[in-house]
Amino acid sequence: MSDSPILWKQAARLAVPLNDEDIWPPQPFSLPLPNAILREASSISQLDAFFAIGEAWSHLVAHFLPEEPLVLDIGCGCGKLARFLYLNPRIRYVGIDLFLPGIEWSQRAFAPLTGERFRFEHFDGYSALYNPQGSVKPSEYSLPCKDRSVDTVVCASLFTHLREPDSVHYLHEIARVLKPSGKAIISIHTDPQPGTCFSGDEARIDITPSYFVQLADQADLHVYERAGVVYGQEVLVLELTV
Repeated sequence: MSDSPILWKQAARLAVPLNDEDIWPPQPFSLPLPNAILREASSISQLDAFFAIGEAWSHLVAHFLPEEPLVLDIGCGCGKLARFLYLNPRIRYVGIDLFLPGIEWSQRAFAPLTGERFRFEHFDGYSALYNPQGSVKPSEYSLPCKDRSVDTVVCASLFTHLREPDSVHYLHEIARVLKPSGKAIISIHTDPQPGTCFSGDEARIDITPSYFVQLADQADLHVYERAGVVYGQEVLVLELTV
């Protein structure tokens, strides 16, 4: 609809700029803040919620990090998690997302402070909801990391939008890039339609934890720890079975 209240859909029509937050401009040696459109495309437009969710995930991720990790953040948005991880100078980071404006903003915002330590890459994946002009099927996408090279994979509200074939593919890709000692930190919605174990569309996918564990097992991943619920999503920490 032309009068869609969804900010990032308005942005796609160039109705509003994709830039820094005007109310809170960047300060010396600080990261700028993305504006409300970029924040909403990442999760939620309200600034306090953006910070709260990003901080909660950064604390969770930090709990499982080794000393000098490579972190792969799938569905990184406009750096909601990355802006907190950046404070640890030992972290190397790769963020990927199919929302191009978020990636372009992150590249511009982070590069002056992080140099090559933090990298943001656009994945032109097809999504009927989020990227209808995308050229790559999610089930055919290869994560931009070498085999057994990643210490920590983060999927904060990624599998909450992936259809089942795509979920299966991503689990196998995660298993491919993880180091033998690596961890994958993944959140899911856990309330599928009655009588089903997997339901929904790209706006929201729900899956029973037991079925998600079964899909993970097929990708040679098993549950290392059940981390609990983070802002309404259950978080599982997986590691390689072999």
